[in-house]
Amino acid sequence: MSPFELLGLAADADERAIKRAYAQRLRLTRPDDDPQGFQQLHAAYQAALAHCRAAAVDATAPPHEPVREPSLPLSSAVPAAAGAADLPAAIEPPAPFRFDLAAFCSAVFAQASGGDAVALQAWLAGRQELWSLQLKARVGRYLLNELHEQAPPMPVDCMETLLRFFDLDHALADHDPLAMLQLTRRSRLAWQLQDDDEDRLGARLELRTPLQRWRAHWVLRQLQRPFRWSRVLWLGVNVVVPERIADFVAEASDNHPEDLPETIDRTQLGFWLAAANRQRVTRPRLILGGVRSTGMLLLGILLAPLLSLLCTDSIAFRPMLIVVGVVMVPSALWALWMAWSALVLWYIEREPRAARKFVVPLLCAAGVVLGAVGQDGPGLVLIAPALWLSVRRYWYHHASRYAVFNSGYVRLALLLAIPVLHAVLNAGLGADLLSSGDVIAAAAMLAWTADLRRQPRGQASVR
Repeated sequence: MSPFELLGLAADADERAIKRAYAQRLRLTRPDDDPQGFQQLHAAYQAALAHCRAAAVDATAPPHEPVREPSLPLSSAVPAAAGAADLPAAIEPPAPFRFDLAAFCSAVFAQASGGDAVALQAWLAGRQELWSLQLKARVGRYLLNELHEQAPPMPVDCMETLLRFFDLDHALADHDPLAMLQLTRRSRLAWQLQDDDEDRLGARLELRTPLQRWRAHWVLRQLQRPFRWSRVLWLGVNVVVPERIADFVAEASDNHPEDLPETIDRTQLGFWLAAANRQRVTRPRLILGGVRSTGMLLLGILLAPLLSLLCTDSIAFRPMLIVVGVVMVPSALWALWMAWSALVLWYIEREPRAARKFVVPLLCAAGVVLGAVGQDGPGLVLIAPALWLSVRRYWYHHASRYAVFNSGYVRLALLLAIPVLHAVLNAGLGADLLSSGDVIAAAAMLAWTADLRRQPRGQASVR
């Protein structure tokens, strides 16, 4: 078996892929548990690296220059008359000391992946080659580069042990503290999210109940699988799945999903996070909502004949339509809510759009005109969204210090207050002077004017 086959790589793999595959296999083949397997794996790793680097040198070397053998220095030249047997043993040069940095880093990562910081400290202290301060500093610099490149799995205390042993845990070590913080988080996540079994995963994530451990294991398995539309749509029918996955990712990664290990499929992760985002109208939300609506429609079509038979002792067309219509009501309400949310998000953003500046005045003007000709209902349909858009935009940009207005329940109550105000005004209170549409339109224009006055001059001129 070739070294690339042992690492599970193609023959044209680059150096980065070789190191990544080697680091992944070190989790299963540790030098303490399987010394022979570790030696075989390390030999394959070194052979693959040598082949990759030799191929890179051959590709960059000029084709017309022959490769020359290095010549011996004059001080080491042996006269032709002297034989090898004539040289005394006392002047034979000692074998040079060779320290394999790559093999040492691999062994360090294998020790750290065990999660025992005390054992790691004892193992490092027992390496006699590190008693040389010069070599220790060199190994520390090389180890830090490998840590940033591979982010091997290890807990925080093992990372701190490594940095402290090689004097890399202080400001004079000349490294970026933010980069080190991200490196520590990436290594911790790679160690915590090793998918071996539910109990170990639950212990690393400090999950208490069996249900929590099972859910964490299930979510992790889903995120590690390749993205397939058939499976994603099937899971997305359940409305709690996107939120469950998003909550697990946020809790496990401390709201840094970009630092999750490479075993997590990024397409899968991005889809579920976008599907669980209630603040935006995202493509995954629309796709899953459409699938659920289609499923409810098919369910209504299948159940309608049975319910029709129960009601009339025969299949009747009208009861079937009623059943299908009732089943589709939630889907219709959801579609209206998505359209309304998209309109609100479009209007409250700060990006300059000339058309957005005149949305509220146009809606108010159209609603007042309809009310003047006796069409109060259609006029209110136009004026009420104008009031909500103007007030929502003002809260979003200028009144964020009033946290109570950022609550969804408060916004829903204020939205429901619009038809209540309309009913009160139509009942006779103030009806002699103003109509309900005029009052609501005036409130909308007041909020719109206040928002326009508080915009910067340059921004207000281009919006």
